[in-house]
Formats: sequence, C-alpha cells, structure tokens
Amino acid sequence: MAVTKIDKTQLKVGMFVEAIEGTWQDSSTLGRRFTIRSGQEIDMILNSNISGVFINTALGKNTSGLPLHSGAKNIKSATKQDRFETATRIEGHAAEAKSLIGDIFEGRVVTVEAFTPLVDDVARTMEENPSLYIGMSRLRSRDSATFLHSLSVAALLLHFGRSLQMDDETVQHLCIAGLLHDIGKLSIPKEVLQKQGPLNAAERNIVEQHASLGYDLLSANLNMPTLVLDICRSHHERLDGKGYPDHLIGDAIGKEVRMSTICDVFDALTSARSYKKGWSSQQALSWMMCHEEQFDKGLMWQFILSLDPEMTKGIL
Repeated sequence: MAVTKIDKTQLKVGMFVEAIEGTWQDSSTLGRRFTIRSGQEIDMILNSNISGVFINTALGKNTSGLPLHSGAKNIKSATKQDRFETATRIEGHAAEAKSLIGDIFEGRVVTVEAFTPLVDDVARTMEENPSLYIGMSRLRSRDSATFLHSLSVAALLLHFGRSLQMDDETVQHLCIAGLLHDIGKLSIPKEVLQKQGPLNAAERNIVEQHASLGYDLLSANLNMPTLVLDICRSHHERLDGKGYPDHLIGDAIGKEVRMSTICDVFDALTSARSYKKGWSSQQALSWMMCHEEQFDKGLMWQFILSLDPEMTKGIL
C-alpha cells in the first residue's frame, strides 16, 4: 500500500482518498475511503475543515512530482555498542521517571521544569535511533513494566509530536503526559496489576479506575499542564464512546488525547508480557488500522509515516 499525505488543495480527480485529517461533517456523503470522481467533490473537501488528505497511490492517481511524506529519518544500523549504550540510557531514563512519578504520587509538588532534563535526554536518544530506543524500552520486568511502558509512550508521543511539527512546548507536554499517563496504576493493588493472565470483570473494573485516580492525583499538583491532565484522564476513551472513564464520543476527544491513545495501544500490543508474546509492529499497526471505532484513522496514518520504515513493512 502506497500512502502519502497531501494538502487538500492538491487533490485531483482520480485520486483515491484513504483517510482525512481534521473534522468533516460530510464524510457520510462520500464514505470513509473513496475515489475523487468530480470537481464538485473536490470543492466539498476544499470548503470543509479538513486540513490534510492521505491518498493511496496504489488505488488512484498521484500528484506529479510529489515526494512521499514521511517523518521518519534514515536509521543507522544498530551495533552491539549502540544497543548497549541505548540500554544504559534507558535504564537511567526509567530510574529518573520512577523518581519523578514517585514524588508526585507521594504528594510532593513537581514543576514542569523538573521534567526538562529527562525530556531532553529522551529527545536526543530518539533522534539518534528511534526504533532502537523503542525496542529497548520494551525489555521490561514485571516490577518495572509500568515505568518502562510510560517511558515508551513518552518517547513515541515526543517523536509523533515532532513529526507533526508541533511547537516545542506542546511536544514537551506530550512527553510529560506519556510519562505520567498511567500514574493512577500505582494506586491499583499489585496482585491485580501484575496478574499473570486475563483479568475477570471485577479486576478489569478496578484497573479501569486508574485513569480517574491518576487525574485526581495530578490535579492536586497546581503546576500540571492541562494537556497532561487531559491525556491522563482520557487516554482510554474511544471514538465510539465505549471507552472510559467519561465515555467521550468523537470530537469530544482532543487531538493530543487521540495521539496518546495510539501510542499507548501500540506499545501495549508490541510489548511482551508474562502471559503473552508481543506482536510485531506490523501486526499491531494492521490491527489498529482495522479499528476505526477506536482510533483516528488520519492520525494513524501520520503515526505510521513517522516511524522507521523497517517497523512498517507491509503497511505502506
């Protein structure tokens, strides 16, 4: 599948639209995936709130001379030394994240500035070799699972935000949100959180309380950015309203929260647990693309395009 992002002003008759970026009230007229068949259809899109379009050049026309849009960089091959150095850095990042999260959990006031050295370190490591960083951060034990998962989500959100050319403050807040989004799990009994195997209904209900528990905990810290609070509370919401804790639907879920849901689920699916083998990146992304009731498809394409091509073989 050859998918690339273009501006809506570049649309031509004969292009196949795979997904859109932004809100479009007329989506029911043409459907979710469609071929542009007339200038009238192009005008409908031009006059909408759509900010970008993803076209599938395997199913329709391309824009002559248009380069593929990709936030991914060429990734150097990873040597044993690269892996050792990255693993050492991740251990340090995880220890720092654990300390900051612990301070907040214990009720100590932590400023945004306290996160700056860690965010900067994560950013530098991701710039050097994002796929290696993400892969290394999945090597987790049961005791460190929550912290390393949060570190992975933080790195993915930082990388995702940068690929979308978001401003530095927003990218910083996305990274902090990734680090803190599961802080409520520290209030969940370990025997439930670390259970080997699927949870029963009662246990699932207990775990689902972590989103609101974390939000309440972070809200007590007057320095916490609104974006961090929103992601902590709402990262398990779904577009169809079947998420939790507030059962938000569609546009009620902000863009940054939708981004966090994508990063959170991607890391969860690709991470090994004591009771399951982690999926490959391709398996996880393919599954997520088939669940539009949960994930913003336009943002999904942007997330895929931001990743190392080696992680997305068979998707693009």
